[in-house]
Amino acid sequence: MAEIEEKITGIFKEAVKQKIVNGVSYALVDQGRISRHYLGQAEPGQFYDLASLTKVVGTASGIFKEIDEGKISLDDQVGDFFPAACSAVTVKDLLLHISGLPADLDNVRQYQSPREVWEAVLATKPLYLPGQESIYSDLNFIILGKILEQVSGQNLSCFLREEIFAPLGMRETGFLLKGERDRFVKTEITKERGQVWGNVHDETAWQMGGLAGHAGLFSTLDDLARFSSFYLTTDKPLVASLFDYDCFERTLAWIRWQKGRRFLWHTGFTGPGLGLDFENGRALVILASSVYPKRGNEAWLLARRQAAKTFFGSGYREEK
Repeated sequence: MAEIEEKITGIFKEAVKQKIVNGVSYALVDQGRISRHYLGQAEPGQFYDLASLTKVVGTASGIFKEIDEGKISLDDQVGDFFPAACSAVTVKDLLLHISGLPADLDNVRQYQSPREVWEAVLATKPLYLPGQESIYSDLNFIILGKILEQVSGQNLSCFLREEIFAPLGMRETGFLLKGERDRFVKTEITKERGQVWGNVHDETAWQMGGLAGHAGLFSTLDDLARFSSFYLTTDKPLVASLFDYDCFERTLAWIRWQKGRRFLWHTGFTGPGLGLDFENGRALVILASSVYPKRGNEAWLLARRQAAKTFFGSGYREEK
């Protein structure tokens, strides 16, 4: 593990040196031991916009809990919860990104309220039949978030805080976090909103008031290390069953890094990455703001991918 740690540190030090990002916070979890690194301008305790890591850290974790407790089934249909143009799509289809729904709403800024955005999601028709194609869609997880609210009777923020984050000791993870502004890592400088800092970066989540199933969570390195440790050691049957699926290179909510291996991976648009190696009881947590000052940071995508390759010991879907 020391060799892996040295290589990953080298990758991220070079990214900072080349000004690809201003800083990187990363952690390696190994059999419960946590090694933390803060490079460049990164500091302990900083809040990062998790972007699409919200899907796995928040929404999917909530869905899995409700399935374990028998309150939701993978075979439940969207139409069982609310009238929608995708009523025949199942919870499993949403989690696997095979619902056929498009990636996002067109021109989300046209909507004047969170309610209008949600109504537009409900009115969106699938482009394909469920299971026919894989489209990585934010709409899938917006719907899953609303299903959690419907079943629990709470808003998504309260539900996840009480049922997922608090039991794991994740006291610095949530939507619409309050705190000193300087503890939040800046994201993009945009034409419409100026410097986005301390508020969700994702446009659709912003139009939904910062509270959505696909994006909006903020967290710290320590909290994500706690989350990763839980995933690697839990005896929940649904987590074990994640490796029963390899559908368009995905399982429920997560990406299968390599066929036939017990490796999970997910990333977020703002820069973070999270890798879980169940074979060796290890995790890689990566936090950085790659959209500051602007999006389109291809060099960071390469650096993050190289770090994940080093961690997993193989390239994405690479055959040994």
